[in-house]
Amino acid sequence: MSTFADERDDVPIWAWSYGGKGRAAVGTLALFAGRPGAGKSTGGRWVAAEASNGTLEGHWYGQPVNVAYIAAEESARYVVKPGLRAAGADLKRVFMPRVEFGGEEVRFLSSHDMAALTRELIDHDVRLVVVDPLMSTIGARTDVNRNNEVRSLIEPWAKLAEHIDGLVLGIAHLNKSGNGDVVAGINGSSAFGEVARAVFGFAKDPDSDEGDRIMSQEKNSIGEETLALTYRIESTTVTTDSGRSADVGRFVIVGESHRTVGDVLRSQPKVSGEGAVDHEIDAWLLALLENDPVLANEVYSSANAAGYSPDKAKRAKARINKAHGSDRIEAYKTKNSWFWRRTDVDDGASEQQESPDTRDGAPLHPCPSSQVTQGSLLEMEQEGSKGASEQGSTRDSIAGVTPLDAARRTEHLHKPRVRKRTRRGQEGTPA
Repeated sequence: MSTFADERDDVPIWAWSYGGKGRAAVGTLALFAGRPGAGKSTGGRWVAAEASNGTLEGHWYGQPVNVAYIAAEESARYVVKPGLRAAGADLKRVFMPRVEFGGEEVRFLSSHDMAALTRELIDHDVRLVVVDPLMSTIGARTDVNRNNEVRSLIEPWAKLAEHIDGLVLGIAHLNKSGNGDVVAGINGSSAFGEVARAVFGFAKDPDSDEGDRIMSQEKNSIGEETLALTYRIESTTVTTDSGRSADVGRFVIVGESHRTVGDVLRSQPKVSGEGAVDHEIDAWLLALLENDPVLANEVYSSANAAGYSPDKAKRAKARINKAHGSDRIEAYKTKNSWFWRRTDVDDGASEQQESPDTRDGAPLHPCPSSQVTQGSLLEMEQEGSKGASEQGSTRDSIAGVTPLDAARRTEHLHKPRVRKRTRRGQEGTPA
């Protein structure tokens, strides 16, 4: 025990500042939180790009830093890397932590992989870590609404920020509470908002005819909460390693906003009870399928990461198709793999009956739903994740995984992964 007279104090060092004021401090966890389609992931890629170029206002301005980007819901090949290109990132400074188990790439778990990740980040002098979404690192068997369970799995991210003398930026989903409290509205336990030292809300501006959106600081434990910005997701043409080009969204700050995200959420019509939950997952599913088809199994795993069960995702698809609106969701099969895609009613597409699928030969968008062990940092220039590649990637499994360690990790696998191979060699669960 010691007295505070023996404790050395200091003022915060700001990893990100805006308008001359500190917004997110070094050695802390910060969150970008918003509803589906708000652009929070695109905002996360903007921060990563700015930091990699040394143009992020704050402590690292003028000093490019290394960044690690952990993406569970989006493909490294088809979404994350093109998005980083659009944001102007220095791709040689952006690393992609990979986790392997039994020769397969699996999802990162904070309960199992933090020590190995910390060593890798320190070895590569990484100062900014983006985790998209943070919920995906919790594990399928955790009750995301129990504060004590979730807190024990989130606090390691805050400790990680201290160890690397940097910032961890987590992406989080907002529920449909409708009360305008962004911090309390983060999907799952209140521990997310409690552990984070800074929380930023993201929302579409319903009154804008130009596609404007609003970003505001809803929590700043050691600074001011005065930030409210207008931003847009602008289309930018990028050329990929294949030589082909595509239009990709990039985060662009337009100026200050006179409203906060809380103001926007409070002004929207309130839906209570079961209808609110239905509206939330329906909006989430439509946003997930907004751009390209998604493998059915990856829809289920992404739903789980967002706090929904596969059955709820299936019911949302059926509910959207029965709503007689302009959108419908079609299930279709190609090369033995089942996909979901968002179509217009006028397209006249007919839905096939969905059955268990395999992953052979199909370009995917979300990363694999499986979770588990220690991995190494690979540069973003390498091929995308196994689930995102057409043939998958084969990498040597990481040494040092004991049978006991393997058994513990197996307990955290999603059910679809537990049932991965049947007698026919198929994987997945029936739709």
